[in-house]
Amino acid sequence: MGQASGTNPEPIDVTVFGMTDVGRVRKNNEDNFAVWDLTTGEVGLPPFVRCHRLGARGALFMVADGMGGEACGEVASQIATTTVPMRLYENLKAQETVSEAQFVLQLREAIEFANQVIYQKALGNSAYRGMGTTTTAAALFGPSLFVGQVGDSRAYLIRNRRITQLTRDQTFLNYLRDIGAELPPDSEKDSRKSILTQAVGSSESLDVKVTYTTVRQGDALLLCSDGLYNMVSEAMFVECAESQAPLADRCKCLVDKANAQGGTDNITVVWAEFAGPGLPLADPAAPVVAKEFNEADVKPRN
Repeated sequence: MGQASGTNPEPIDVTVFGMTDVGRVRKNNEDNFAVWDLTTGEVGLPPFVRCHRLGARGALFMVADGMGGEACGEVASQIATTTVPMRLYENLKAQETVSEAQFVLQLREAIEFANQVIYQKALGNSAYRGMGTTTTAAALFGPSLFVGQVGDSRAYLIRNRRITQLTRDQTFLNYLRDIGAELPPDSEKDSRKSILTQAVGSSESLDVKVTYTTVRQGDALLLCSDGLYNMVSEAMFVECAESQAPLADRCKCLVDKANAQGGTDNITVVWAEFAGPGLPLADPAAPVVAKEFNEADVKPRN
């Protein structure tokens, strides 16, 4: 794992779009998403963020799927998608230079901070008791992509017509796999598939999982809530990656396909593509290698 200097000697270009939809069954949309330029502080999807040159402090792409009933889930996911990027931006801005290890620790701390904000709000108001949200936050820092995850919203990287899931669903069924317990014969239809082992805001403590990989020219990043990946196949994600249509049209195509399959949940997608000489060249033989972050993987700056 390389060491980022806090400045990009060669340019990296980012193109991004995001979309969320209530679906065809739910009464309200408890999903939220965020896109932040962590160098300028610009947020959302104005034209200068949809296509921008990566700055020294990187960029953040995030999806949050709230839970808790009534409006609680929407409140939790909105707090997460506001708090995590702002906390990360402010912490990075306060440092003169930032190493990769420091960047990851700040990403993790921002999610933990959002957890406390949501948890304390629920403690102080019985109407919000039990609310929480998934959080999948992918941050590009130079050529390195770091993904912090809590829950089961997913991050994928698409390269050379192959798709790699960078996250692992934090569900009860995966917990059973981890401990070697007997699994149901058809786990895809098991009701425990959607039971989360943790969510942001649902308890005082949190274990944020961070994975990382190196991005290459032409790679595509896809973040989504389960309302998309439960309805649309990974093969369709790859097909969309090969399309020459604008990212907004590709996002809408995926949302429309999820709704056509029933739209049983809220649907959210964030799509980003990366280019420029600041990234390693595209290589048909280069697989996507994602690892869980360990502080021993990087050396502190001198």
